[in-house]
Parts: sequence; C-alpha cells; structure tokens
Amino acid sequence: MKKNIGYSIVLGLVFFVGVAFILIRNRHQAEPVHSAPLQEQIDKFPDTSPSKTNVAPVYQKKVNQLKASVEKNPSNIAHIASLARLFMDGHQNTEAIKYFEKALSLQPKNDSLLFDLSVCYFNEKQYDKAMEITERVLRFKKDHPKGLYNKAMILATEGKTVEAEKILNHLVTVAPQSDEAGQAKAHFLSAGKQ
Repeated sequence: MKKNIGYSIVLGLVFFVGVAFILIRNRHQAEPVHSAPLQEQIDKFPDTSPSKTNVAPVYQKKVNQLKASVEKNPSNIAHIASLARLFMDGHQNTEAIKYFEKALSLQPKNDSLLFDLSVCYFNEKQYDKAMEITERVLRFKKDHPKGLYNKAMILATEGKTVEAEKILNHLVTVAPQSDEAGQAKAHFLSAGKQ
C-alpha cells in the first residue's frame, strides 16, 4: 500500500514538473485562440499574471526601467519587445500594441513579434486586426504552422468553422509533426477526420 502511495506521489510530481516545463517553455509562443476543451483546462489554473489589481512593485519598476531605456535608445529592439511583452503579460494590450508596432517598424518580418501583436488584438476582440497581422506572417511564410493554426482559430471564433477546419486540415498535411498540427488533431479534427 505504501509502495502504491509513493508511486502515485512520484507520478504526480513528474506530471506537475512536466506541465510547468511546458508552460514556461511556451510562455511567449502566442496562440490567440484555444479550443473549448483546452480553454476549460486553462481556466482551472488561477491567473497569476500581473493585472491592474495585482501588479507587484517589481513589475512597475521593470516597466519604468524599460520605458527609460526605450526613450534613451528608441532603436533598441530588445528593450522595445521586452516592454511590449511586459505590458502584454500585464493585460495592458493597448500599451503592448503600441510597443509591438514600434518594434515591428524596426523588424517588420519578425514572426514572434507579429504573433504577439496578433494575440493583443485578439484579446481586445479586434479579430480583423488579429487576422491582418496573422496574414502578414503567412505572406512571408505561406505554410507557417503557427500562422495557419492562429488563422483557423480566429476564423472559428468568428463562427467560420468550415473555413477553419479546411485550414486545420491543410496544416496537418503540410506540417504533420508540428505542435500546432498535434493540437489541431487532438482538439478539432478528432471527430472522425483522421
């Protein structure tokens, strides 16, 4: 009996460490929309991201430092992007958008910045802008797995499920080993489409 309890504890710890690793690793790999089952799983975890009501002093200090740095050197892409992501993490999408746009004026083809900007627009329910930004990535890289996945999720959110499913099927065809194809298969195409 003690052996089974110990085994369960070890399995629980391994699961927890694995989930924590995945969350940390994917922190800034933006995905604007999640499937309902996935979103329900995410909603079970408490939101510990900074917000207007729970911002720690260290957060505001970091924002002030980065703002000062960007004012001093307006072409420091690393600091501009860090400031944009800090605002994004703090649920301050309007501020984040301003700095992502500034960063993209310096690096217009940076897909990481483009995806983060798309997420901010999506969070603001500006789906047309989120789609416009996602399409920019797809103009540079036609079959970009994250671009295809995000486009499908935006379409699905707008109720265009037939178009979304077509794009997800295309994603699975062109990038079958990608994380996005795995998510598509697990959450959207599992209803007898494989």
